[in-house]
Amino acid sequence: MNASRMLSSISKKIIKPFTPSPSTQRWHKLSLLDQGMTHSYMPLVFFYPKNQVNAIPNGPKQLSNLLAESLSKTLTCYYPWAGSLKDNATIECDGKGAEFLEIQIDSPMDEVVHHPDSNVKDLTFPQGVPWDNGVGRALIVAQLSHFDCGGIALSVCMSHKIGDGSSVHCFLRDWASLTRSSSTIRPSPFFVEDSIVPSPIGPLVSPVIGLHIDQCVQKRFIFSSTKLSALKSSIALQNVTSNEAVNALLYKCAAFSARAVNSCSFKQSQLIQYSDLRAMISPQLPPNSIGNLLTIFSSPIYDNEEELKLPKLITDIRKSKTSLFTRNNIEENEYAIEMLDAYRTRMGPSQKRKCDIYFSSSVCKFPLLQDLDFGFGKPIRASIAKGPLNKFFHLMKTYDGGIEAHVNLDEQEMSVFEHDKHLLEFATPVGH
Repeated sequence: MNASRMLSSISKKIIKPFTPSPSTQRWHKLSLLDQGMTHSYMPLVFFYPKNQVNAIPNGPKQLSNLLAESLSKTLTCYYPWAGSLKDNATIECDGKGAEFLEIQIDSPMDEVVHHPDSNVKDLTFPQGVPWDNGVGRALIVAQLSHFDCGGIALSVCMSHKIGDGSSVHCFLRDWASLTRSSSTIRPSPFFVEDSIVPSPIGPLVSPVIGLHIDQCVQKRFIFSSTKLSALKSSIALQNVTSNEAVNALLYKCAAFSARAVNSCSFKQSQLIQYSDLRAMISPQLPPNSIGNLLTIFSSPIYDNEEELKLPKLITDIRKSKTSLFTRNNIEENEYAIEMLDAYRTRMGPSQKRKCDIYFSSSVCKFPLLQDLDFGFGKPIRASIAKGPLNKFFHLMKTYDGGIEAHVNLDEQEMSVFEHDKHLLEFATPVGH
C-alpha cells in the first residue's frame, strides 16, 4: 500500500476566533514547564464510521462547515491558542487563527485503522506536522479526513508549548460540545500561565526538553479488557490498576529485549512516568486549568533482571507515586528541576543517569472517546501519530475499556520485544 498515493487535498483554511481576542490580554506568559517544552505537536486522531456521519443533515458536505464554525467559536474562548509564539516565554494573542485541512483518503477506514504500518494510519494527520517543531505554523492544526467507505477521521495537532494532555482534552471536549449545540454554555478555560511554576531564572532562551529523533519503530498493542483483567490477576498484589500493570509489563519486556540485543548482558535502566499536577497541589487547580501542569515520578535504577518481576516493579512504582502526594510539587517538582538542570548543564536525563531510560505517558484517565461527540456519536477509536522518541510508551483507552499501547523502540530491540511470550500472553499486535 503506497501511502503517498492515497491522499488528495480538498481544502486548507485559516480559522480565526469568532470574536477578536481581548485587547487587555494581548500577551500570554508561559510557565517554566511550558518554556522547557519544544514547540512540537501532540497528535491525536478520532475515527467515526459511515453510519454516524450519515446522521448529519447533508452528511460530509455540511460537516466541514459545521466543524470550522464551531472551531472559530472555541478559539474565541481559547484565544491564546489562536495566537503567535513570539519567543520561548510569550504568546502574542493576535488572533492569527488555527489551520483546518480537509483531505480525501483513497481507502476504506478499517484498512487504515488496522494497518500494521504506522505510516498508513498517520495519513489521517496533517502531513509533516505530528511531533514536528512547528516554526511558522499555527499553534493548532486540525484535519478532517474522508474515507472511501464514507467514514471520517478528525485529527488535532496541538503545540506542546501551550499545554499538556489534560489541556488538549479540555479543548477537544469544548469544541465537540459547541459543535453539538450552539446553545451550549460558553467554555471558560482557566489559563494558568506562569502563576504556578514561574521560571526562577527569568525567561529560558530556548526549549530544553527536545525531541532527540532516534531511529526507532512504533508498534501498537491492544490489551483487551478481558486480557487486562487476566494480567492484573496474575500479579500477586492488591488493587493493581490497568496503568500499573501495562507499564510494568511493557517496561520489563523492553528491558529484556535490550538485554537480548546487548549480547545477553543486562543494561541498567529506569522507568519514568508523567503525572498531572492539578490534583496534587494545594489549593487544587480546577480540571479546566490550561498549560503544562506536569511532574514525573521514577522507578529505581535497576541493576539486574531479578529486580524486574512485576510485583516488585509495581511496588516500586507505587512508592515513587505516593511520594508525589507528600512533597511540595511546586517547589520540588521533579520535572521542573530536571528542566533547569538540563538548561544549565546541557545534559539530558539519560546522560546524567548513565542508564537506559524508558518514558511512559498515558491519557487513559481522560474520557476522550466519551467526550468527543460532535453531534454524530462518539468515536469508535482514538489513536496517536508515530513519535520520534525511542524507548517511549504511550497509553490510550480503547472503546471496550482496554488499553492501546504505542511502543517506540529501536529496530533491533523491537524485533525481540514483539515476540516476547509474556507480552503476547496479554497483548495483541495491531494488524495481526
